Amino acid sequence: MSTPFLRDLAWRFVAGENLEAGLAAVRTLNAQGIAGTLNVIGTHVRDRAEAEAAAGRVIACVQAIRAEGLDAHLSLKLTQIGLDVDLDLARQQLARILDAAREAQVFVRVDMEESAYVDATLDLVEAALASHPGGVGVVLQSYLKRNPADLERMLGAGAGIRLVKGGYWESPEVALRSRPEVDRAFLADLETILVRGGALALASHDPAAIERAIEVAARAGRDPRSFEFQLLYGVKPELARSLVARGFRVRAYVPFGTHWYEYVLGCIRQDPAAALGPKGGLR
Repeated sequence: MSTPFLRDLAWRFVAGENLEAGLAAVRTLNAQGIAGTLNVIGTHVRDRAEAEAAAGRVIACVQAIRAEGLDAHLSLKLTQIGLDVDLDLARQQLARILDAAREAQVFVRVDMEESAYVDATLDLVEAALASHPGGVGVVLQSYLKRNPADLERMLGAGAGIRLVKGGYWESPEVALRSRPEVDRAFLADLETILVRGGALALASHDPAAIERAIEVAARAGRDPRSFEFQLLYGVKPELARSLVARGFRVRAYVPFGTHWYEYVLGCIRQDPAAALGPKGGLR
């Protein structure tokens, strides 16, 4: 963690180690017409006290967004707030966060994790939508073979959906493995959401997918600002600026925190050539 190379690489994709660094990054993005999603890095907490403390850090982030009047959402992983400890613990901590977010008028997105967590994640999000309608959304991964059914379920529940291709190494029993198959599934999913009038946050740096979404939305009569494109912090900033210039809503996913090491390794595992390249062109 102390090697200059790894730290230099980290600061391309991570805002910094503390909340102020995350807020500063969002301020800069907002000045460019780009919204933010703050994420306190952390996952797979296996201690009850630490899960409660992690939820407290997330709540502090929500309150800071409101205090500064930033255009920002909040993103979190359920294993960070206790899902690996106890389902009820995760439910309780999510409720704490959503109550604080409702008071602060900040939208919360629940990130999707490995396939083993999909059922619990969808159950908790669906229940949270009943108590906090419009205040919580979810991430769905198109490479999972089960995703068409999950997409129907979340559309029916009225969830705002951040659609991604996939972020974890999964077995061929549960996930599509070839790039053409994943791309086809991703394009089919984004079309379903746009045509059905769902709240779509398309999380991709793939120009073909972005242009397809724009085409489908226009054909469906969607207002260009009724959906948004989401990019990773530090990745293809020129793409973000070009989409803003074309009148689209763009949001950058801004991670921060002391556990940046694991986050950066995850970025490298997903796309080594892109992450280590001169422009950090992660897809």
